[in-house]
Amino acid sequence: MMSEPFIPARPNPLSKAFWGYYFEQSLKRTFAQCLVAGEEHIVPILERGSSAPCPTIIVCTHGSWWDAAVTIVLSLRRYHLDADGMMEYRQLTKYRFFSRIGMFSVVREDPRSAVRSLDYAASRLRNSDRFLWMFPQGTLIHQDLPIVAEPGIGILVRKLGRVRILPLSIRYELLRNKKPTCWALFGPPQIVDWDPVSTVSGIGADVSNALNIVSSTNRTNAQAEDPSLYTSLFR
Repeated sequence: MMSEPFIPARPNPLSKAFWGYYFEQSLKRTFAQCLVAGEEHIVPILERGSSAPCPTIIVCTHGSWWDAAVTIVLSLRRYHLDADGMMEYRQLTKYRFFSRIGMFSVVREDPRSAVRSLDYAASRLRNSDRFLWMFPQGTLIHQDLPIVAEPGIGILVRKLGRVRILPLSIRYELLRNKKPTCWALFGPPQIVDWDPVSTVSGIGADVSNALNIVSSTNRTNAQAEDPSLYTSLFR
């Protein structure tokens, strides 16, 4: 079977500025509130000093179409990250503008295409402090189901050798308002080194565990309507 064509990231400042603002306004219109917590885990990464470069993969839960909008606003408007993102080829073909804010394509069902995308991601991250946004479960699942990472995250760590993994839970609750509230929570980052005893499945299991832990905490806070640790996503 012939592999699907590959769509690389072609980010440019004008597109980032426009679409960052566009999705921020979309979130403001759609949600009663958009809240974020756990920023003590990402701010030190942004303020890194003279230590050796280490790329960061932000691994996210994926329970809604709105996750893409939330991550774009976090990346472009709140933290101003130098970041790429992986996106299904069919979706990126439909929404080509995403490539101009740093998205590149992957076809999960085609092993050759998936390896090409992971090679491309590694080439963009290697020996840098850049970021990659990734939904490691690979597909949209209900926000209350357990997260099981696919092999891609482990393969990418193997290709890079050393990487920082930062988990992020995003969920949505419709409780006392006409509009839902978006809750985003970062968990603690972990530096992962590929060594002789590392395995792709083991790294996938560690990522799954980290995401399930932060997702459980985020769910508890959201369902208890406890925003005490959260702040508005919008500056």
